[in-house]
Amino acid sequence: MAGKVTISDIAKEAKVSKTTISRYLNGNYSYMSAETRLRIEQIIRQYNYVPNSIARTLKSKKSGMIGVIVNTLRYQVGAQTVTGINDICTKNGYGTIVHCSNGNRIAEQTAIQLCLNQQVEGFIIIPCENEIEPYRQICDQGIPVVICTRRLTGWPYGCVYVRHELLIEGMLHHLKEQGFKKVKFLIDVHDFHKDWMGEVFAQSAQALFGMSPEEAVVWVGREAPPVCEALEAFLHQYPGQRKAVMAVNTHTLFMTLRELERRKIRIPQELGVCGYDAIGWSELVFPGITAIRQPMDRMGMAAAEMMMNCLRENRLPQECVALEGSMFFRNSTRLISL
Repeated sequence: MAGKVTISDIAKEAKVSKTTISRYLNGNYSYMSAETRLRIEQIIRQYNYVPNSIARTLKSKKSGMIGVIVNTLRYQVGAQTVTGINDICTKNGYGTIVHCSNGNRIAEQTAIQLCLNQQVEGFIIIPCENEIEPYRQICDQGIPVVICTRRLTGWPYGCVYVRHELLIEGMLHHLKEQGFKKVKFLIDVHDFHKDWMGEVFAQSAQALFGMSPEEAVVWVGREAPPVCEALEAFLHQYPGQRKAVMAVNTHTLFMTLRELERRKIRIPQELGVCGYDAIGWSELVFPGITAIRQPMDRMGMAAAEMMMNCLRENRLPQECVALEGSMFFRNSTRLISL
């Protein structure tokens, strides 16, 4: 064929109608024989035909794209979640448009509007605030929204999250069993999700260790100096009692271990250490660091699968999927024999 190949050229060569070619391109094979489908596929490959996606979107009102908005890509957790989402979307013939809000509500709203301008068929969102109205407005337009990695108060539609309360409570029970008397939760930044995690930790610390929220939780930021200051203060508190710190994420855990190494603090003899580890390196660090792992890849995949089901069934998501994380108890929190 001379010049640019069109859908009419493909239909003529395959001896079918343009409607049949359109159905093939949209993945609708219901009334198509295997022989016809194979013939169309071979002709499209032979002529290297690429459909006009803009024209198809305007005509069908379907872009084949999912908007993915995450609160941060600073850490491995966000990348793992987005990878899981993208894998499932790709398997089902969808692309993804990824935006990062960096924890900023205005940036998140801008990203939502940009995705709407691209006529995305659904949203998977890791929200930066505990506010459901912007997402409810999207659902009111008939566009499905799945909230990922956290729960929002009063959210009536689909969500996928990890049961952090069980992980935090389980870790504190472990520390109690290993003979620790005082604990400290190191949180990097204030956001509604980490604030909630801090509340869960504080409640358990009060019940198990008799500590107030002010004693049990400290915010240390993302830079080294506040971590150093928090550890310095905690190391000199409660003399004669076994103490342990827990880090809210991989970055905070790394900074904690680096500072303890600089000070030549023996783990767990002088201080127990545990925390969230998204990468898996904690088992390689001497003496083996007790850690919590979140199923971030499974979380992204579960959110995308929920989205795909909703698009196939032309409905809004109603499911709420709770995933279990894992705890790995290692030498950094072991019981020390007297």
